[in-house]
Amino acid sequence: MQQLITRPQLAQLLTQSAAARAAFAARRTIAVELPAFQVRPNGRGFFHIIDTATDKAAGFRRSHGEALAYAERLTIRKRDDIGAEG
Repeated sequence: MQQLITRPQLAQLLTQSAAARAAFAARRTIAVELPAFQVRPNGRGFFHIIDTATDKAAGFRRSHGEALAYAERLTIRKRDDIGAEG
């Protein structure tokens, strides 16, 4: 039976590529946590803050920066389980 790998460099490359494929497969199985709220543009200069759990609008702002800040406040409120009051 003839040996397929005749060069040590090729054997090393095959070993490295097998390790890279295994690492890639491991990264694909990692669960990614979705953000609690997402900012989506809606019209000209208008942004909706969407609750990703229900896909419903939780608020809206005219500035992207204000929308991001409001989404962050809602995320903190949801994380701390304060609810809708306050």
